[in-house]
Amino acid sequence: MSTGVAALLGSIIGGGTPAIAASDNNPRTYAGDYQGGSLPIGTFIAFQYGSFAHADTFVDPTGHALPNSHANTWVEFTRVTYFGELADHPFVIEADLPFATLTDVNIPGTNNRVAGGLVDPVFHMTYFFISDAKVQRWFGLTNFLWLPLGRSYDNRSAVNVSTPGQLTDTPQFGYTEGLGKISPSLNGMFFDLIANASFHGNGNSPLEVVNPPGAPLPGVLRYDALTQRPSYDVKAFLRYNPSTFLFAAVGIEKSWGGEQIATNGRFVPAGLPLTIPQPDMSLGRDDFLRGHFQFQIPLAQDFTIAGDVFHDFQAKGGFRENIGVEVRLAKFFFPPSRAN
Repeated sequence: MSTGVAALLGSIIGGGTPAIAASDNNPRTYAGDYQGGSLPIGTFIAFQYGSFAHADTFVDPTGHALPNSHANTWVEFTRVTYFGELADHPFVIEADLPFATLTDVNIPGTNNRVAGGLVDPVFHMTYFFISDAKVQRWFGLTNFLWLPLGRSYDNRSAVNVSTPGQLTDTPQFGYTEGLGKISPSLNGMFFDLIANASFHGNGNSPLEVVNPPGAPLPGVLRYDALTQRPSYDVKAFLRYNPSTFLFAAVGIEKSWGGEQIATNGRFVPAGLPLTIPQPDMSLGRDDFLRGHFQFQIPLAQDFTIAGDVFHDFQAKGGFRENIGVEVRLAKFFFPPSRAN
């Protein structure tokens, strides 16, 4: 049920006029998170996440890598989680407050300005249809709602960490199966599968450029609206979990779709009483193939530290993150034991 923040980057490389908008599309769920459905009802968890990623190139929506492009992405967010019960099944309520920015940004043809700060907050709920620790099988359905309450969108900055006022809904399922039932030699091994689809609302005023490069006359290029196609994301992990809260996992993640299209564009030449309509323009895509190595270590019975080391094998429509590291701290508040 872990959630990260929005994928930060999409791009527009058209007529020498790039811009980058956020896309709320991919909760960064950890391996084994859906196994948490077996935690006691009444458990409360406070999480703190922090991550750093270095991108060694920017790839436009057509797959062209921009020379000498790079950036560092910094993300931190707080999450609170409560385990309740509904119809005799675990029911989990969570909320995230994320922040992000980028440093050392270089995207040729842009002003390299970054509008960092509060990313769209996330509210999510998970219902477990199966939560059987004895059989070692868990299946849950989560719904993430990304609220357009992040930093005010700056359509003149090259990079925004918030969306241009988009509401996004992301249904996700998580399935975990213990492999020890197949063979005793696989005791402690688990398979985790997480898949989601994100449905994005429309955005407002995604782009405004004064005197865009390549324009024949001085003036202002504006796009008034943004549409975004659904985004899809699938993760699969093989996890070794020899004891409570201790695990190591390797996994692969594929994200695709989510093309952002700026519409209702026009160019207004300075000092002239005319408006030149512009064709719709692709701003970016949620398209990457990423490898993960994740781990978790219990530091006490009620406190853990977890990590995710990741690498993009390919990306299109945004920065390709050559290396990324995330750390997750979790403090558990367990309910008093129920009387027999």
